[in-house]
Amino acid sequence: MSLSSLGKIKVKIDVKPVVENIVFRLHYRYTYFAFMTATLLSSLYGIVGSGSFGDVVNSYCFIMGTFTVDRLHGLQTGRQVPHPGVGPAEAGDSVTYHAYYQWVPFILFVQGVMFYVPHWLWKRWEGGLFKQIIQDLSVTKYLGSDLKNYFNRKQMIDTLVKYITRTMNGHRMWAYRFFFCELLNLLVVVATLFFTDWFLGGEFLTYGANVFAVASLDPEDRTDPMTYVFPRMAKCTFRSFGASGTIQVRDVMCLIATNIINEKIYLFLWVWLVLLTALTALWMLYRLLTILLPPLRHHILKIRASPSVRREVELIMHRASLSDWFILVNLSRNMEQSVFSEFLRAFVAEESHTSSTSPTSDYDYEKASLKS
Repeated sequence: MSLSSLGKIKVKIDVKPVVENIVFRLHYRYTYFAFMTATLLSSLYGIVGSGSFGDVVNSYCFIMGTFTVDRLHGLQTGRQVPHPGVGPAEAGDSVTYHAYYQWVPFILFVQGVMFYVPHWLWKRWEGGLFKQIIQDLSVTKYLGSDLKNYFNRKQMIDTLVKYITRTMNGHRMWAYRFFFCELLNLLVVVATLFFTDWFLGGEFLTYGANVFAVASLDPEDRTDPMTYVFPRMAKCTFRSFGASGTIQVRDVMCLIATNIINEKIYLFLWVWLVLLTALTALWMLYRLLTILLPPLRHHILKIRASPSVRREVELIMHRASLSDWFILVNLSRNMEQSVFSEFLRAFVAEESHTSSTSPTSDYDYEKASLKS
């Protein structure tokens, strides 16, 4: 066998044989990382802002909560009000209380964990089955520094063919559990959107759109949605003892330094979650179509295989169930195309041999039993 044949193999970029697709990985890998990073950043309020944040008033207001006057948000900053929403409240004015920022790190952490749960659940159910099925025929193992996988591929392909032949229609729960985890990803991202909207007082679903809508306007003439949802300066009712020992009630301004970071974090999360929801919904539509339409499954497998084995694909799909197709598609994603085509040829040959040698009558069955 000539080593020159190695030059005909196209290298695919992959890390390890996995069943999870790119949309699935966006959830448990990148979104999980984004939320964990946001958790860390949102807890850095102690080193953001001026040193006055450590004063008693600011610390008290942070713990007890703050409020802004809704009527004062549309006024011009620096002329009519010192800061958006900050000023004396009049009788009948509605105010918005802000205490959520104390819980932001905890909420972000829990939401990040929720994005990891479907992957964790799938790994528990899957138990490394696919890695055992594909053996060392995955791209990284097969095209690694150790060439013995290349020269021993015939033996590994034969083992794979025998396993797939004997377990046809036997992986239904394996496939259905993965489909459930994909659906769980969609439920998690949608639930995250609506829970965050509730957590921020009904402002999150339109938060990013409102920010981008005013981004090009003059800062002097606009009401920044970020300062409305995440006020950097707010009011607080501070009570203390006066010189004569009587209780003094002061309406003070306080700096919420953590909101300087929170407003950017949630703007990024809004963009990310909206895009992720759209991608996940489209993927679930694709998954639903593959479940309901066998011709579509046939077409997808034909695209992934080499044109030289289209006949083999036709023969396989005549009897392949949804779970069989799902295993074959994942094998094609994780194997080099020439190796996958070689496997399909061997698989069809094994199927033909099994069909031709299987007994067709009671007499044939007894005769086959005596020979064995």
